[in-house]
Amino acid sequence: MKKDVYVLGNESRLVVKNFLQDLRATGCEPIVMLPGPYAIKEMPDKPLHLIICLEELMEFRIIEDAAAKKQRTGLSLYLLGNIGNLSLEEEKFLKQLPCIRFLSYPVDMSLFTKLLEKNDPDRPRILVVDDEPIFLRSVKSWLGEDFDVSLLNSGEEVMEFLDMRPVDLILLDYKMPKMDGFDVLRRIRDDMEFQNLPVIFLTASNDKDTVMGIMHLEPSGYILKTMSPEDIKKSVKDFFKNQIQIFP
Repeated sequence: MKKDVYVLGNESRLVVKNFLQDLRATGCEPIVMLPGPYAIKEMPDKPLHLIICLEELMEFRIIEDAAAKKQRTGLSLYLLGNIGNLSLEEEKFLKQLPCIRFLSYPVDMSLFTKLLEKNDPDRPRILVVDDEPIFLRSVKSWLGEDFDVSLLNSGEEVMEFLDMRPVDLILLDYKMPKMDGFDVLRRIRDDMEFQNLPVIFLTASNDKDTVMGIMHLEPSGYILKTMSPEDIKKSVKDFFKNQIQIFP
């Protein structure tokens, strides 16, 4: 189980106490802090897992501080339960905050631990699929410092690869011989195990028809191959920063 797991919650609340017991039973040893006004600032400025057990009278400033720290450090944020008495502006902020949300207790601990592993902020796993060897090597050199990058030069190999090695994101060439990006994405979405796997298309075309065709397939986004290496790297980093997942 991952280290650097911080829980902001009051153990005197039964739901929080039970959650922590279940979490510790998985082998995780979280650092537990009371949800005071300075708790977020006292945490290290580095990628970590931050779990906030929301409560009715919690100051919304704590959520804002967590969002600012996430933006600055790339931490993985999890919100459990609900917070009350929010203004319309605060509700909008909360709905748009990139995080993983469990709206009620008890939390499905099997799912929760899988999410902890999947959202390891250290080195997310990326599969790049493109038929151009030079571009593949270039992408790996651009992203390899921050991500665990695997390469494939054929869309036909994707499903076999996924069966052997899980990934957090696929960067998929839109136009390839034999099996293009459309067919690869369709195969991924037809497989129950991978239907929610994020896929971002890579394309050299930015004309309206191409972009509309790409977005019609409902990928997680698209990246132009003509972008600078710095912008491509930033786009991938922003994707991992801006994910939102909500569970009942």
